[in-house]
Amino acid sequence: MNRKLKVLFIAMMLVAAVFLSGCTDSHSVKENNSSSDNSMEKVNPITEKENSSDDKPVSVAEDIGTNGTNESTPVYSLNDTNTTSNNTLNATSNNTLNTTSNNTSYSNGNVSLSTRHSGSGHSSSSSSSETSDSDDTTELTDMAQRTVTIPTPENIEKISCLHPIPTYMTWRLAPEKLNSVDMVFNANPRLVPEDANDTLNGLPVTGVFFKGMNQEQMLALNPDVIVSMTKDPNLDQEQSDYAASVVAVSKDNLTDYEQSFRLMGKLLGNEEEADELADYWNDSITKVTNITSTIPEDQRVKVYYASHDGPLSTVGPLTVMSSIIDLAGGVDLYDTNTTLTSTQKVDEHLVVNIEQVLLWNPDVIITKTETEKNTILNDTQWQSINAVKNGRVYAAPRWESLDGIQSVMGLMWTAEKLYPDKVKFDFNNETREFYSEFYLYDNITDEQTAETTA
Repeated sequence: MNRKLKVLFIAMMLVAAVFLSGCTDSHSVKENNSSSDNSMEKVNPITEKENSSDDKPVSVAEDIGTNGTNESTPVYSLNDTNTTSNNTLNATSNNTLNTTSNNTSYSNGNVSLSTRHSGSGHSSSSSSSETSDSDDTTELTDMAQRTVTIPTPENIEKISCLHPIPTYMTWRLAPEKLNSVDMVFNANPRLVPEDANDTLNGLPVTGVFFKGMNQEQMLALNPDVIVSMTKDPNLDQEQSDYAASVVAVSKDNLTDYEQSFRLMGKLLGNEEEADELADYWNDSITKVTNITSTIPEDQRVKVYYASHDGPLSTVGPLTVMSSIIDLAGGVDLYDTNTTLTSTQKVDEHLVVNIEQVLLWNPDVIITKTETEKNTILNDTQWQSINAVKNGRVYAAPRWESLDGIQSVMGLMWTAEKLYPDKVKFDFNNETREFYSEFYLYDNITDEQTAETTA
């Protein structure tokens, strides 16, 4: 009996051991299955983030920067793809979103996010971190010697300008990118092809930096780049006010236009035509200075320029009008004046008195309008001046004035008036070529070439 009991006891112990071992294995399997299920829930971190109530979902409408108020807002392009996995999202210091993938197949598909920055400008004091890893921005040094971060040309779709010079240059080099026209450009008559006039007349009209602007209008226009002038005293403030890059060109000297054309060509992605126009500009100046630079100093004529504010309003020595007189071989009223302030030197509306003009006793007087010319000729105070006595008071031609894009033709006209025996051009032909190249206009007549402003 004892032997049989021992055998039975051992058999029962073996059954109990097998039973307990099965329970343990079953519990282990359940734990492993639970762990596997939890792991599967965490496979798609992008979907998790988008659907989380704690995190703001990616919204195309909000993230493309349409409100124009956030310079560093990234722009996301959303592309459906079936090959992505374990996407690692890295938020960088400049608010970009980088997605890396090891290209393992993911069964439910996913959205890959490629980032480009919205084109926002930065002056030399601003952060330029956007340019380090992005191919859609670049740095440009403008004519105010400011380093500006701008979109690359292919990412510039809309440009607004705060002065008629860059407005014209944008129209000439990339008309499809011109987002608006300034009030001065809009008000002045222009010789351009009829279809171009129709397009220009249909654009919104903005202010100019020297007359005032509507900030809300500019924000609504939402340009990618704003172009102003080196004379604009509010360049840095404008850069702060608007998300767009703010770039400055110059017309302070006739020779500045050449560099302005080249800079605008880089900005707009049309360097070929910009360089052609800049070369034409430089060649036209050289054509004049090759003659006038040989005139001895003691034979250079004295000139007085009366601006559009009246006979007793002139310009400072650091203006395009004064530079034209200098390049044409003349000596302007304020060329040798050392008492002017820096502001007065660039002023195009300096008030003078008749005593100053009498003391200067110019050999030639150039007026902006026919009305000013007639006022001087009929005013007894001016009769003792050499220019009046010798019949050398001239109203500048309307389409070849001493200001604006046509001012290079104003140089040729001025040089001929100052030195008719030395400087001889076929002025009508030169004007036709100029308008064909710069305004794409081939119908200017000899009568228009001689026309003056009333």
